[in-house]
Amino acid sequence: MPTFVTPSRVSSAADLQLQKVTLDHADLLSRSNTSATGSKNSGADGSSSNNKLGNAETTTVPTIDQQEPFITIIAATHYLPVVARIEKVALSPSPGISDNNDNNPESVSNTSGITSSSPSSSSYASGNEASDSTNIASPFSEKYQWKLDRRRGHTAMYAGIKSLSRQSNQRCIKIGLLGKVVNPKGHHIDPCELPEDAISKLREVLWENDMYVPIIVPAQVADDHYEGYCKQILWPLLHYMSWDDSAVPMPSWWTNYVEVNKEFAKTIAEKHTADCYIWIQDYHLLLAPAFVRDHVPDARIGLFIHSPFPSSEIFRSLPNRSEILKGMLESNSIGFQTYSYSRHFSSSCTRVLGLESTPTGIDYKGSIVNLGIFPIGIDIEHTESRRTGPNVKAKMDSIRRMYSGKKIIIARDKLDEVSGIIQKLKAFRSFLELYPEWQNKVVLIQVTQPGQRRIPKLETKISEIITSINSDYGSLEFCPIHHHTSFLDTDEYMALLTIADLGLITAIRDGMNTSSLEYVVCQSETHNPLILSEFTGTAGSISGAILINPWDFRNVADMINSALMMSNDEKNQKHRQMYQHVVRHSTQRWAQSFIDDFRKAILALTTYCTTTKIDVSQFTDVFNTTNRRLFLFDYDGTLTPIVNNPEDAVPTDTLLKTLEKLCSDPKNVVWVISGRDAKFLSKHLGHIQGLGLSAEHGCFIRYPDTGNWENLLKKMDMSWKSDVRKIFEFYTERTKGATIEEKESSVTWHYRNADPDYGLFQAKECMNHLENAVVSRLPIEILVGKKCLDVRPKAINKGEIVRRVLLSTDSPNWELIVCAGDDKTDEDMFRALRIDMRNKLRHRTHRGQQRVSSGSGNEDLFVSTPVVPSGAASETDSISSQMTLGGITGSGGEGPARKTVVSSLYPRRRSAPDTDKQPPFYFLISVGPSTKKTKANCYIGKPEALVDTLAIISGVLEPKPSSSLPSADADADDEE
Repeated sequence: MPTFVTPSRVSSAADLQLQKVTLDHADLLSRSNTSATGSKNSGADGSSSNNKLGNAETTTVPTIDQQEPFITIIAATHYLPVVARIEKVALSPSPGISDNNDNNPESVSNTSGITSSSPSSSSYASGNEASDSTNIASPFSEKYQWKLDRRRGHTAMYAGIKSLSRQSNQRCIKIGLLGKVVNPKGHHIDPCELPEDAISKLREVLWENDMYVPIIVPAQVADDHYEGYCKQILWPLLHYMSWDDSAVPMPSWWTNYVEVNKEFAKTIAEKHTADCYIWIQDYHLLLAPAFVRDHVPDARIGLFIHSPFPSSEIFRSLPNRSEILKGMLESNSIGFQTYSYSRHFSSSCTRVLGLESTPTGIDYKGSIVNLGIFPIGIDIEHTESRRTGPNVKAKMDSIRRMYSGKKIIIARDKLDEVSGIIQKLKAFRSFLELYPEWQNKVVLIQVTQPGQRRIPKLETKISEIITSINSDYGSLEFCPIHHHTSFLDTDEYMALLTIADLGLITAIRDGMNTSSLEYVVCQSETHNPLILSEFTGTAGSISGAILINPWDFRNVADMINSALMMSNDEKNQKHRQMYQHVVRHSTQRWAQSFIDDFRKAILALTTYCTTTKIDVSQFTDVFNTTNRRLFLFDYDGTLTPIVNNPEDAVPTDTLLKTLEKLCSDPKNVVWVISGRDAKFLSKHLGHIQGLGLSAEHGCFIRYPDTGNWENLLKKMDMSWKSDVRKIFEFYTERTKGATIEEKESSVTWHYRNADPDYGLFQAKECMNHLENAVVSRLPIEILVGKKCLDVRPKAINKGEIVRRVLLSTDSPNWELIVCAGDDKTDEDMFRALRIDMRNKLRHRTHRGQQRVSSGSGNEDLFVSTPVVPSGAASETDSISSQMTLGGITGSGGEGPARKTVVSSLYPRRRSAPDTDKQPPFYFLISVGPSTKKTKANCYIGKPEALVDTLAIISGVLEPKPSSSLPSADADADDEE
């Protein structure tokens, strides 16, 4: 078996230069298909050169201020932008690695070699074909080295990602599938068949070249993922097509789609550091954000979708629609090529998952997923460099001689159903029919590149139409359509774009057509027009192009004639508009703009999200060392999970035993302050001795051990309810699925079962109606809840109940106050407690007993400074960043993307607090993710985690063996 050895380092200056630039060299993009990979270039994108961009004004790529901290970007793409190739090196008997192949501009110079002392077993050379082994027999040792060839396709994306490392305060790690490797015979082999030492050396080569990190999966798994689920299910759906009836979905497609996404997440997590921003690319990895978050809860995750995103009516037909959307929504920022794609995504989230959204974000699990529009561009400088090369000039002269005296229309498309080749050919036939004066005076050069898969029916139909047109309108000397069915040499492609009299793009669905952008750059001297399908993403961002509907053959024919007859002045004007846009929106700008917007979104998130996960060990320490404790709990979503049918949210046995145990301890006072009515609370919790209850958001109260409910509304005028009900009835009649719920203290309009979009529209209309007709003249307010509008008196809320409890004449000086809630109505409780904290601070300051924690604030357990309620002026704003609530930092610092704040803000695990620390200790607990806007100072994942924590500290449950208390995260994202 051959073994890999580490060769001598490249030492000469020439070798060092080659090692640095070989992969990016312009010659790499101009080579024909001569490498073992069989790859040719299909486009003009690549790395930058220093050529000028004509007379157009260029816009610099936006950069982060140099004083910003250094960051690492992990960019995950389906494949790495390189193909690994094993190259055999001719050797003398002496050891070492030959540099004979270092002059090959197609490849990255080797940094690792392979030797074989037993040629008969060499799978590297044979491709597992026994007959090939005889080709290696010689008295010398066989030696091989890894070479990296550029992978065809997606050059704009790869160039943009690569440019991120050019910023002085950024580095970019590129993660992707390795794919099959190419052996010296040109055969593609599964890398899983290679020995581990070979893969190890390849990993070294990839990392040293440009921080590439390969993901290696079995060939069948990769095939099911890409050729199966991606290409047979997702790609057609995203391009507004139904998947082929003949392509029966295989169960392994989805299974291995999930598996590959998990592998990406695992690799990303291994490379993740505290300064990381993760950027995941396209529909191949839609589940990766969710799996990454399983590994790294506080990860900052961005996702960009290069393909179109269909309307919700199309997307809803996908069997795994919910899993796909939820996977995407675990990102912090999602980018699209156009606004319409973003809008369709928001609509799908609303209709499939029932989420609320705005044009710039989606409310998912208590936090906002940022949506942005980032149209991709091309590498302008490299395109200009290739266009002006000496080989291109020779090709241009040859083409001009071939089609002398004729107008040239250029079109390049992939062979697939959405490229619009059939529509283009039919429109061109109409053009020749309607404008016979152009016959024998115009030629359409159609370049049809092979797609990812063969489509025999489409190939046959295209050939038939071309043959028919050439037969009807051509002659022995001339054919009106010249059809090229393979990849063009880059120089030939540049020459065609430069000499063309018209560019014609008729795609019926395309994310962002980079061919049109390359055409504009190549026309910087001749300024000829471009006809562009309105169904491409490019059409929405580039002005100056002639937009057409590919299905309207007559109109396309008219536009071809108009374009060929266009005056020079009009050509110049239209081209100037297109050229300025293309130059200002390069692929480098696209990449950096997304990262900058991504970072701003994270910063905005952490500006208002100041909660950290509760330190349950510290919480139990405080519980065990205090004697006067007050517990205030919401019910739904706090002590029990949110369920579709409210009547099913009954307390568990663990919850009942925990409340009973807490209430039986004379050191504790326990209240449940809920939006439920008094009947429900009495039925399920009324039997617990010593438990205080409040119903309907503070409208009714039952003090511990009294058994009697006090109506706080009995002296209030409730006549407004009839007016509100009439308005609700008006909208209920016009909104299918809407219902009205009337309680003694409030009237609620529910639209959860209505059409999501129409229900939200009607809710906004209803709210405006209420504000103008009723709310503006009466002491009532509207609460916007989850798919509902709740109208109630202003003077009554949960915060008022908290104030009553705190001001009760028999209330002691509390040493520990715990308040837990999950929604907007519970913010009134948190606000009331923060006011209480501020008042105690003033009293303590007056007595000269104020303590301010040092450093991060994690050492002290008492409140040093409260946060003033929203909307109130604060004399304590200047020191609010030093506040320590319940031992948890209250604000400050750039934090995480989602579930938690960065680890540097975590409160340290500690034993019992020092005796000189002063109570009261406040634990204001938000149940749900850390990114929720809240007045709480800490969070716990979900109701089950809160109940388990309370059950353990009260002695109802035994501590878990692995930890004294359950994790505060506790999969907060499992519940809506």
